[in-house]
Amino acid sequence: MKSVNPSPVRHVVSSREMLALATFATAAAHAQQSTTPPPADSGERKRNDGDVLSDLVVSADQERTYNPEKLSSNKLPAPLLDTPQTLSVIPKEVFNQQGARNLAEVLRNTPGISYDAGENGFGTNMNNFSMRGVSSAGSVFFDGVRDSGSYMRDVFNVERVEVAKGPAAENGRNTAGGYVNLVTKTPGLQNFYSGTASYSFDETDASGRFRTSFDANQAINGSPIQGTAIRLNALFQEGGIAGRDFAEQNSWGIAPSLAFGLGTDTRLILAYQHLETNDIPDWGVPSGVSAGGANRFRGVSRSGRDIYYGLTSDYDDTVSDSFIARFEHDFANGLRFTNQTRIAKTERDSAFTMPHSYDNAAQTTVRQERTRYNRENFSFSNLSNFLYDFQTGSLEHTLSAGFEYAHEESDAKRYGSAFRSTSATDPNNNPAGFAVPVYGGIGEVTIDTVSLYAYDTIKFNDRWLLTAGLNVDYYDVELVDKNAAGVEGRNSYKKDETTVGGKIGLVYKPAENGSVYAAVSLSALPPGSFLSNSDASRSGDNGFPGAGAGINSKDARTQENLNYEIGTKWDFCDGRLSATAAIFRTERRNVAVTGRYPGETVTTLKGYGEQILEGIELGLAGQITEEWSIFGGVLFMDSERRMSDRLDAARRLADPNDYGTYTSADGDELAFTPNYSANLWTTYRFPFGLTLGGGLQYVSSSYIGRPDDAERIIPNGRYGKLPDYIVFNALVGYEINENVTVRLNVDNVFDEVYAVSSNWSGVRSTLGPPRTFTISADWTF
Repeated sequence: MKSVNPSPVRHVVSSREMLALATFATAAAHAQQSTTPPPADSGERKRNDGDVLSDLVVSADQERTYNPEKLSSNKLPAPLLDTPQTLSVIPKEVFNQQGARNLAEVLRNTPGISYDAGENGFGTNMNNFSMRGVSSAGSVFFDGVRDSGSYMRDVFNVERVEVAKGPAAENGRNTAGGYVNLVTKTPGLQNFYSGTASYSFDETDASGRFRTSFDANQAINGSPIQGTAIRLNALFQEGGIAGRDFAEQNSWGIAPSLAFGLGTDTRLILAYQHLETNDIPDWGVPSGVSAGGANRFRGVSRSGRDIYYGLTSDYDDTVSDSFIARFEHDFANGLRFTNQTRIAKTERDSAFTMPHSYDNAAQTTVRQERTRYNRENFSFSNLSNFLYDFQTGSLEHTLSAGFEYAHEESDAKRYGSAFRSTSATDPNNNPAGFAVPVYGGIGEVTIDTVSLYAYDTIKFNDRWLLTAGLNVDYYDVELVDKNAAGVEGRNSYKKDETTVGGKIGLVYKPAENGSVYAAVSLSALPPGSFLSNSDASRSGDNGFPGAGAGINSKDARTQENLNYEIGTKWDFCDGRLSATAAIFRTERRNVAVTGRYPGETVTTLKGYGEQILEGIELGLAGQITEEWSIFGGVLFMDSERRMSDRLDAARRLADPNDYGTYTSADGDELAFTPNYSANLWTTYRFPFGLTLGGGLQYVSSSYIGRPDDAERIIPNGRYGKLPDYIVFNALVGYEINENVTVRLNVDNVFDEVYAVSSNWSGVRSTLGPPRTFTISADWTF
């Protein structure tokens, strides 16, 4: 029995269901305009440029939609086939067809992504992700510009997601794992109007989910400026979270854009996006619930998977606005100039409740009630790029050089939290007298970065190419740590420095459609770089800024991330299908280690260790035939923490509870870093309009502990492992005509109960969705 019961009289049709039915009816009415399916032997379909869940099929004369030839950034202008780095591009045609709504769901399409659920006031849920074992939450970009802040990024206005693995300096400071770039939608010269409506439900007590998006593009033929076009994307979403009672995800967004000069030498694009979310947040379940565990991770049983442990008054509200102005001009001599300005602001305010521990005998859990997260991020950037194709003797050059200025601000209010026990099987979701979060101060961060870069791809002949370049960044950071009374604390500081990063890679092409390469790349991560750090809302020295004496402190060295990679890339099936393979080794140096020596009572910076990540990554993307598409990858990876016996002993003395009976963490694998991960998505379209498809996600087990960027260290085995899981998904779609498609997605077909992450001690876990059904209707004309 639940503490808060819904009305015993259920409405026959709710407001959101009425809206869903109305949208489906609209699509059906449009379908009646032409009910004749395309000829079975035509082999052609109308191209779909809207936010439509289009089938993974294109005709032979269409562009490479599912394995694009190049990245969107002018900083890496060479074809992907000739770029010496592991790169993955996830187009909207893939993630829209899967029903993915946000960045976390899109990233299921690339291996090596893991999540850290955090603890205390982290306030991140699935926003705090790692790539190849290294936290990359601060390495998310929109249109090549860093997007600071910890919030759920919707993809209703995203054309594709580009994932670069390993250290990459072309965007300035960066982690050892890589970065993610979301390319937003902008106008084109083709006219189209399209939309998608979907309704999702599962077999738990969770509320159903309704989502609709709209994408329209119109060329203005009568405009006095040639090549004028407008585009509008919009989103409305309402409903629950799959498999979780009470929790909700509600959002709306609008993204207009205007372009001038398309198809000419001079182009101007103006784009704006506004997105609001009003959620009831879910922070998972105590890991031992109904599974015999006691305060440590033992897995989650089916009987307790939808129990909600938050309060009905919890909330998570985000308002995000961004504006882009991009000017481009092509000169007659092969020179292209681009200048882009982006301004963005994100405000997130959340009050949430998390299960913290579990008592098996008493069947109770201790909750961390009404934790607060209140943070505002602002950024301004201006990027000027020159792209120049030229020759020096017999050598062909593609030179990308530019200048970038970025100003970033973050204000994070910090709060304490209270703990209280409740039933683990029937938690009170509306208790009396819950504690009001205690304001503990504010952390203010201001970062100014000035970057100069130049990357040149030199073609010696048809067989050999060399890509080389440098980034030089002047970095100025000010951290202000104030307590609740407004008094500045000891952790405030100012610091500036100049860092250098870059890459060099040699490419050999044994054939026109294939390449073999070897590359070395270097990136830097100065102290105070973590504007998207998840620990922003904690009070005291655990908060950010003011994170003790470690990675964010004034005296810490700049981290250096060095990557060695050998790989090969091949295009098959007339360029429709791309296959990649890479062997890599990443060394993360100058990782600050804090601790205490015998007789000391204060934890201070004691020295530096290393983290080593090495493995093999394989990828496949595109079309085997015009009817059969495939998108997948697999990663085999080992990780290792290295530090001296002296530092290990100092770390243990500082936090003996973190070590328990374990004597050393040297040589340990990094926490939340699976050794194996894989993803697959494939579809086949029959001549009569039926599409069948499916896929899987597999993640192997990983040690529970503190993430790679935490100062404190948990030895492997102290709190066990996060179990492995494999999830299968299925798709059935049918084209009613060239304008309307209906689709059924079944995610987690076998209803696997699994955890995608946990907090550092494993007492709380975030669950993956149960078996979920999504019915969608897509229309375009």
